[in-house]
Amino acid sequence: MKTIHDIRRSNARKLRDGVGGNSSFATMIDREPTQTSRFMGDGATKNIGDSMARHIEKCFDLPIGWLDQEHQTTNITKKPDVSITNKQITLVPVISWVQAGAWKEVGYSEVDLSTAETYPCPVPCGEMTYILRVIGDSMIDEYRPGDMIFVDPEVPACHGDDVIALMHDTGETTFKRLIEDGTQRYLKALHPNWPEPYIKINGNCSIIGTVIFSGKPRRYKIKA
Repeated sequence: MKTIHDIRRSNARKLRDGVGGNSSFATMIDREPTQTSRFMGDGATKNIGDSMARHIEKCFDLPIGWLDQEHQTTNITKKPDVSITNKQITLVPVISWVQAGAWKEVGYSEVDLSTAETYPCPVPCGEMTYILRVIGDSMIDEYRPGDMIFVDPEVPACHGDDVIALMHDTGETTFKRLIEDGTQRYLKALHPNWPEPYIKINGNCSIIGTVIFSGKPRRYKIKA
């Protein structure tokens, strides 16, 4: 049977992983990384006492006693910002294309922060921003499979923006460029040889996010 010290340590580790590691966690609670390592590192030598537990909960905007209860997933309602050299860095999770389809409704309740990949967003972003890894060839040459796109659902899409759209007939999400021609809107594939590059928007889809940044990992390999 787990003791309260085991439960607190497990929850603290989930919070640590959710904000990107021990250094970020230590910054969040205004402590030194060496101190936090002592109570939640692999070879922890100290327990998390009552006062420290309440302090951690306060820093993460969690209810009193949250650290003392077991949680299958960790839902942080306030996105942690880590201040480094006077710049606000927001860590955002990598999610699946299936999760993206319902992200506005479920958000972080569907993400296990103890296992999720998180990366700092290089540009200002909203609290619901997430990362997708590009799949397929429809947006070549500008985007290639494995590229990381940072998507903000709170940014209104305009002509020329690259967007994530939810197709109503299939329930699938797609990544295309938004084109506006007068009153008509289209989704455009950027691949120069794509067989049907334009999808006319006529109530058949909803734009659910706007790409605000993209990056190209040089050693990333798509898992089989």
